[in-house]
Amino acid sequence: MKKIGVAALFLFLCFNLKAQINSPYSRYALGDLVGGQNIVNAGMGGVAVGYSDFRSVNFVNPASYARLKLTTFDVGFAYNSLTLKQENPFKKYNSASLLPTYLNLAVPLGKNSGMNIGLKPANRISYQIENDTRLPGIDSAAYIYQGNGGVWQAYLGVAAGSKNFSVGVNAGYMFGNKSYSTKLVFINDTVDYKKANYSDTTTFGNFFFDVGLQYIIHLSEKTRLTLGAFSDLKTNMHAKRNTTRETFEFSTADGTVLVDSIYALREQKGTIVYPASYGFGFMLGKELWSVGADFVMGKWSQYRYYGETDLVKDNWTMRIGGEWTPSITATSYWSKVTYRAGFYFGPDIVAVDKDLPRYGISVGAAFPMRRNPYTFQTTMIQTAIEYGSRGNKENLMRENFFKVSVGLSLSDVWFIKKAYQ
Repeated sequence: MKKIGVAALFLFLCFNLKAQINSPYSRYALGDLVGGQNIVNAGMGGVAVGYSDFRSVNFVNPASYARLKLTTFDVGFAYNSLTLKQENPFKKYNSASLLPTYLNLAVPLGKNSGMNIGLKPANRISYQIENDTRLPGIDSAAYIYQGNGGVWQAYLGVAAGSKNFSVGVNAGYMFGNKSYSTKLVFINDTVDYKKANYSDTTTFGNFFFDVGLQYIIHLSEKTRLTLGAFSDLKTNMHAKRNTTRETFEFSTADGTVLVDSIYALREQKGTIVYPASYGFGFMLGKELWSVGADFVMGKWSQYRYYGETDLVKDNWTMRIGGEWTPSITATSYWSKVTYRAGFYFGPDIVAVDKDLPRYGISVGAAFPMRRNPYTFQTTMIQTAIEYGSRGNKENLMRENFFKVSVGLSLSDVWFIKKAYQ
């Protein structure tokens, strides 16, 4: 487990972007919301608020840490493919990316308590758009809009409770950057106009807190209902912004070369408000199966960037899904595989001209690796496939996305007192 865990950690920290995703809607607020669930929950449509498992790390609801029985190293990666469709006039674009999605190390602290150390992305900004137009007195001009950046969360979570009730908290540091630029390039054969660049780059960060609750109701000897709730509290992040207005020229050797800086504002301090979100859900299940649903809300009307609002609004998401394992005692390998499926729907946070409906379906599976009979080690290969859409034919731009997630859940018993020397 240690060798595999070290290798997975190295890949996570050194992973480079293989292909750039191009999502124009990530221009707003702090970018697209990155799926906030681990691969186990992603395979069930994202259902997570009432979910707990002693071998996986559910960081959506930190109260689930109280049900940990094994020390678990959990890491995930995702391949994202995005297709953009413009309705009028009809155009189609494709892009893809391969990125790490989370890293967790969870440890049981007692009979009904646990701890988790994690790192995950929360938002991502990534787009490049070119708009060709004609200006009075000039043959034509091109506006090039570019943006990149995002938000990350590094956190420590703890949970404690009783046999049926647990409460947990994630506390950590939220940090990131957003970099926007608009380039204006005149296309004219007779007059040499200077090319203009307007850019804003902001770095930010502050501490954040999430809280969660879970309560188990035993409906019968083998059937239980788990109720859950969580809240990600609003965070006021300290920010520093650099704003420039300049002229430039293209160079085959150096890319873009600065000609003249017209205006520059350095290290402007301000505040970025990252809004609160909260939700509640349930999981109903027995030993081999479970089904559940979540209702999650985000208060994106609270978002502020240096006191300014953006074209985002409050949103909600409904998630429904479940998992099933045919048998844990059968000799057939495929009977021990856990199969998952689910779906979700709800409006997106972006509100440009009309509401953006968002929906998706997912399937997943957990493949157990061969276990060493002389140790407590268990290894699960977690997988999830998701397909969905943002927007429809009534919107100017529609996004269809396809996501394949793969991760490792490596579990073992640590801190065993030796009986023999």
